[in-house]
Amino acid sequence: MKAKNKIAFLLKKERESLGLTLKEVSKKMEFLHYQTLSNIESGKRDIKAWELAKLANIYSRDIDFFFKPEKKIEGYKILWRSPEENIKKEEIKRKFLNYCEKYKNLLLLLGEIEQENRKLFLNVNKNNLLTQNSFEYVSEIASKYSNLLQLGSRPSCSLVKILEEKVGIKIIHLELGSEISGGSTFGDFGMAILINANDASWRRNYDLAHEFFHLITWDIFSPEEIYKKDKQGKSKIEQLANVFASAFLLPEYELRSEFKKRIKNDQISMISLTEIAREFDVSIEALLWRLVNLNLIEKGTVKKELEKGTIKDIDRVSRYKSWRGEKPYLSSRYISLAIKAFQMGKISKAKLAEYIGKRFSEVPLFLQRYGYNESEDYSVEYSVT
Repeated sequence: MKAKNKIAFLLKKERESLGLTLKEVSKKMEFLHYQTLSNIESGKRDIKAWELAKLANIYSRDIDFFFKPEKKIEGYKILWRSPEENIKKEEIKRKFLNYCEKYKNLLLLLGEIEQENRKLFLNVNKNNLLTQNSFEYVSEIASKYSNLLQLGSRPSCSLVKILEEKVGIKIIHLELGSEISGGSTFGDFGMAILINANDASWRRNYDLAHEFFHLITWDIFSPEEIYKKDKQGKSKIEQLANVFASAFLLPEYELRSEFKKRIKNDQISMISLTEIAREFDVSIEALLWRLVNLNLIEKGTVKKELEKGTIKDIDRVSRYKSWRGEKPYLSSRYISLAIKAFQMGKISKAKLAEYIGKRFSEVPLFLQRYGYNESEDYSVEYSVT
């Protein structure tokens, strides 16, 4: 098959695999008529370089894919919160894995080859995770990891930075729908976590800790075991991941200290609980369950409050600024690596645009936003004394 026909065939295949129509893609391409795209897919019309680049972006593919389609990364499994597969998840999966590959390539280009620091992984006993005391065991594991990673008294403040730079986990923030909070995976590029950039900071922190649990138990549980539900319709492993996240983000000693400060007449107000949740940057719901597990408040009271459905509204209203704050974009470290590769002449301006998911014309403004000027020479080196 000729190169032109090969690309045309792949373009059609990729569009159809995502359930997109000619009209839908043509609208995104700003073509006047869908026949233009139809002619490209049938090989009747040559495709322009910018058109291929834009279509590759729409289909969440590298341009190289259309020249070397044999290099695929779909084989990697992503552990979602729910096992159901759909076209939306497939689109997100492609984009996520694509950025993971790019992340790996940037590290290689800059000679910053990362190896997962296995010394930072503790031995976790599967049998202990399935006993009646599993919640206590998971809480202990969370506490050990918090100390091992030196996260301090407020883990949420440094969690992303520590997991990326110290543990070697690639963390990518993408704008996902409300039905998808994130996921995790393990591939040739190493460990990676996907987080919904649309969520509030406390939700992102919790999901990050939740997915971290899945990574440290990656070889222990199969997806079937993780998704298996009990008679109450709950997954035991997902419950453990939630307990781990709460204990990981809310260290016992520090939490007890803040809790005791706010007790008056053997009572603690919702305002005080909101203050604690804000200080540790977690949701009120996560805080309440952590307090239940530490036997500091009654489980029945918490269940009644949660059944009212007003707890999440309190988070939204009392922490409006954080809820409506600036969304994280991809990964601060990833962006820093991409800009560095560009400034060092490792990648072109066009390649940088592809790596950061921006149009070529948007690159100068993007660089300025991160404190760089594309006309400056950052390749100068100085001798160290």
